[in-house]
Amino acid sequence: MKNTETVCKKIFRLAGGAQCEVMASIHSSALTRFADNVISQNVASSSATFTVRLLDNGRTVKLNFNQTDDASLKRAVSSGLEILKKQKKVPGLLPLAKPRPIPAGKNLYFKETAELSPLYRAERAAELAKACKRNGQTAYGTFENGASELVIANNLGVFARHRETSAVHSVTVRDRDGFGWAEYSAFDVHEIPFARLNDTARAKAAASRSPREIKPGRYTVILEPQAASDLLCYLAVYGFDGQLYNEGRSFICGKLGKKVLSPLLSFGDNALDGAAPGMPFDYEGQPRTKAALVENGVIIAPVHDRSTARAAKTASTGHALPQPSDMGPIPLNLAVKPGSGTLEDLIKGTERGILVTQFHYTNMLKEQLVEMTGMTRNGTFMVENGKITFPVKNLRFTQNMAEAFNDVEAVSGQAVPCAAWGVMSCPAFRLKNFNFSSSTKF
Repeated sequence: MKNTETVCKKIFRLAGGAQCEVMASIHSSALTRFADNVISQNVASSSATFTVRLLDNGRTVKLNFNQTDDASLKRAVSSGLEILKKQKKVPGLLPLAKPRPIPAGKNLYFKETAELSPLYRAERAAELAKACKRNGQTAYGTFENGASELVIANNLGVFARHRETSAVHSVTVRDRDGFGWAEYSAFDVHEIPFARLNDTARAKAAASRSPREIKPGRYTVILEPQAASDLLCYLAVYGFDGQLYNEGRSFICGKLGKKVLSPLLSFGDNALDGAAPGMPFDYEGQPRTKAALVENGVIIAPVHDRSTARAAKTASTGHALPQPSDMGPIPLNLAVKPGSGTLEDLIKGTERGILVTQFHYTNMLKEQLVEMTGMTRNGTFMVENGKITFPVKNLRFTQNMAEAFNDVEAVSGQAVPCAAWGVMSCPAFRLKNFNFSSSTKF
């Protein structure tokens, strides 16, 4: 921290009379990869990068560097100031943000997680590999841990700092032509249920052998939390981006205060003390606020940064991305309100439908409609009369997500952490009339 502050102060002095913002990102990570029941890769990396934004007389420039000795700093900032003089003026360019009180947020840094040894990661990989070998299965996957620090500072007095750690255990098991998958991410490695994840992936792989092809069409679908989060994060990002909303390119335009989604669906963004915590400030060093997005299917409001809030004549919610940004402000700490019951209860309540473990290659087709496409993967099953009856060959979906999440039949009572755009806490869902547009033949 002290060194970062010193570097920032040096950059501010070199910037002279220009407004100057510094984003310092310090990151370290280590990864153990395994395949065919053996470890195939063990790597570690660390980096420290500085991004400087200069503003003067309606002009702006941005530069990046990773050398912080005095000569390198002087060369970088001097070059930036020369380029700044030749930039065109940006209409409506906001000055840098002034300091505002930052809420404390949750402690998300865990020393043991940051310092996991290669042996620890290897032992977790070995636990799955040994079980797979005994049962004629093959294990693949990664176990990654790391730590990061982000500082946002400017010469108007902003100085905001956040540290966090992460650990992700992601495993895939092959059992002849059957595949199973499980993943869990946590700030604290001790929260990862390694044995349960391994058992889940192995059981799904065994149950997925000899999958059958079924006809495309509209089905009731049971989405496990990771599959549901993959879709909901697109709905949230493309629906509640303040810039898209201001430009009339969001599905929530003209619908604030109206019920557009299922009354069983509620979610919001809460980086401070919610189920998916994160930085208590945004990328302009402004305080994050708790933002309700959907309550019982009713659209509440988009999120904003200073620029989109000014255009919308409202207050910023503290959701700025690094500036300038083509994307606009987006929710990065989504928590979906759980319902009741378990995933097994969702299955028991299904007369005929498809259980989805995971989606991949999900992509946007039409932003304003949140129409998406993607494929199932690593555990897709037919459900009949409340029971899983047989594995299904993977299917491609093409679906408007606003329509899909207006057709919610049930939400499970337990939300789990999922990797999304940022972090997300998400339960399982049962939706009706979900459109599987084609079979992928595998």
